[in-house]
Amino acid sequence: MKKYSRRMLAIMLMAGGAAGGALGLVAAPQAAAAGAGADLSIAKAGPALGNAGDPITYQIVVTNYGPDASTGWVVTDQIPTGLLNPNVTTSAANCGQSNGTISCQGGALAVGSSAVISVTGTAGPSGFRMTNTATVDGVEADPDTDNNVSSANTNILPVPMIDPAVGAGVAAAAMVGAGAVFYRRRLGTGTPAL
Repeated sequence: MKKYSRRMLAIMLMAGGAAGGALGLVAAPQAAAAGAGADLSIAKAGPALGNAGDPITYQIVVTNYGPDASTGWVVTDQIPTGLLNPNVTTSAANCGQSNGTISCQGGALAVGSSAVISVTGTAGPSGFRMTNTATVDGVEADPDTDNNVSSANTNILPVPMIDPAVGAGVAAAAMVGAGAVFYRRRLGTGTPAL
């Protein structure tokens, strides 16, 4: 019985040591992270598709994932070529524009809190792909810089040109041939026809 108890005790000590070691590995990063700074993340969203001349709005969201509060941060947004008359609005930071770049300086941001910045403009007159990229940098050390850059892509369709000599009917037929679908209404009948 004594021998069995010693063996059980040895197994229990080994298991306890292994468990303690595993718990130590789990607990160590948390203990180290307590003074690691503020993990600031940025997410940028905008329309995937737009027409030339349309208003375009991008939303930038800065979030602090901790473990510490942020005492300050800066968002830099490179205005994409083709976004005309850009304007920035936010209640969370002081923003300005210079040489095609928007810069917003924010203050304190508690753990789990977010700040929202809106960038608006008008899509240029020709078809193109517009890529808008924003970055965030904090005052404190950032334990995860992989989430400090975010981009949004918008494909801008050109405005179709209709030659008055050709007329809208021929242009519409060409659009149907290209795969566009539209409806026209017969006058007086109210019955839609393709």
